[in-house]
Amino acid sequence: MAARNPSPRPRKPAVRKKTAGDQIAFRPILAGIVGFVLLCLAIEYYKEGGRLAFLRHKVEQATNSNSIKAFKPEGYEVTGVDVSHHQRSIDWKLVKKQKISFAFIKATEGITHEDRFFSKHWKQAKQHDVLRGAYHFFLPSRDAEEQARNFLKKVKLEPGDLPPVLDVEVTNHQSDEEIVAGVQLWLDAVEAEYDIKPIIYTNYAFYEKHLAGHFDDYPLWVAHYSPEKSHQLGNRKWVFWQHTETGKLKGVKGNLDLNVFNGTLEDLYNMCYEPEAR
Repeated sequence: MAARNPSPRPRKPAVRKKTAGDQIAFRPILAGIVGFVLLCLAIEYYKEGGRLAFLRHKVEQATNSNSIKAFKPEGYEVTGVDVSHHQRSIDWKLVKKQKISFAFIKATEGITHEDRFFSKHWKQAKQHDVLRGAYHFFLPSRDAEEQARNFLKKVKLEPGDLPPVLDVEVTNHQSDEEIVAGVQLWLDAVEAEYDIKPIIYTNYAFYEKHLAGHFDDYPLWVAHYSPEKSHQLGNRKWVFWQHTETGKLKGVKGNLDLNVFNGTLEDLYNMCYEPEAR
């Protein structure tokens, strides 16, 4: 019997080697991707009012305490909280039952940023008869008057609301003179709108280093957590005292800031916004 010829084996496709021309052609695509990413970051930086959402400001600490003892101030009958997007869901009815009389709610930051949970918290606090106030996180490197316009655009005070609050706790590498000048511009613009002096929020360390001796005519809300140090700022009296950032309340998941008011509930009501009839 004659032998059969074996079938020819299939040939492997030739592998095309990358040439220098291919690499050169890829460069514009890579440059386009990088440019698009940088453009997106630039847009976010502008919209966020001078920051990137995934970066944090360097906030000077309210105190430096080595104590593990919880700091629970005694002798203050009026207590409250301050909240932001970090507290996404709040059972205000349950919070109110724990003798919480007031809440400060983050509204804006920089020149365009609005806290995404402000409207929700603002509405629900009022529905459950918790005195509410709105605050703006101040960026000294951004235009102060534009920051005031951002706040006034988002926040519409109603009779019985607490005064507006300016949160000042970062320098953005600005000098003390620049910080003080910018803060004054913001305060003047907001006071002109509502005819009520805004509250200044800051922490103990920042106040002593950058603001002491200025703004003595404005109500002061101070963050100060250390039980080893006095919570008095020299001869300057505080109106609100944020005594912890690791507080716990039923109806709020995780930690939150707790505060006391330096006065009676009647004093607190007397601080509230009451526009004159026109």
